[in-house]
Amino acid sequence: MTNNTSICIIGGYDELSKSLFKTLKNKYKSTIFINLLSTIYHDKNLYNYNIFELKKILDLLKLKKIKDIIFLGKIVRPDLSKFRNDGIVENYIPSIIKAYKKGDGAILDAVVEIFKEHNFQVVSPLKYSDNLSLSNSDVFKNYNEEDIIDIKKSSKLLDALSEFDNAQSVVCAEGYIIAIEAVEGTDALLERSWRLRKNLDQLKIKSGFLVKKIKKSQSRFIDLPVVGPRTISLIKKANLKGLAIDIKNTLIYKKENFLRLAKEYDLIIYDIN
Repeated sequence: MTNNTSICIIGGYDELSKSLFKTLKNKYKSTIFINLLSTIYHDKNLYNYNIFELKKILDLLKLKKIKDIIFLGKIVRPDLSKFRNDGIVENYIPSIIKAYKKGDGAILDAVVEIFKEHNFQVVSPLKYSDNLSLSNSDVFKNYNEEDIIDIKKSSKLLDALSEFDNAQSVVCAEGYIIAIEAVEGTDALLERSWRLRKNLDQLKIKSGFLVKKIKKSQSRFIDLPVVGPRTISLIKKANLKGLAIDIKNTLIYKKENFLRLAKEYDLIIYDIN
């Protein structure tokens, strides 16, 4: 069953955003996707634009009578040297340049404000898809005492790093920080953790957690942490005990496979909200 709710997903056309787009098109026939990647894709209701083509994007949103906007999918930080005036975007370049100096989170916040200024509502992907998040029944209710040390230390470290608009993920085992997420992303963080644990001869013992959470001042509508089946496989490879996430603000890719693998590998999932 479909209805006339008008939704637009804006971002990179990757596996996660493509999956949500397919789900929403089945529920809401007016759903569209604006792909900002340089790679051109072809799909019904999909439009390809350069990230600086703000006027064209706003005109399309108004033409399609879009109400809610969902930002989803990885995009490359725009190259300002390729900027071209379009009659609107140049008005926002000073604020975007200012945001650049603060970090990616500040850039995303600036983008959200631009669309709000043009009367569009930016919403979380979770508003329209329950299948993208875990429920209380999917996570462990009681912390094991030995796990609390790793998770609390990681959580406090991530809160401190929030000031620098930096990492969303940390791996900690037996009270020692193994690795902190850099620009490479969570998968590379876990691969690095595996190599470090192997070199330190720690892979014989199942210990430690991936702790992943949004930054303290981060918007709950954009750039939410994402985990999926590959995350679980890499946690298993690094022989960690599991992961701790904020289930209200973390997107789960391929939820059924994610939970199946976690159970198969006997991994613990904690909620750190």
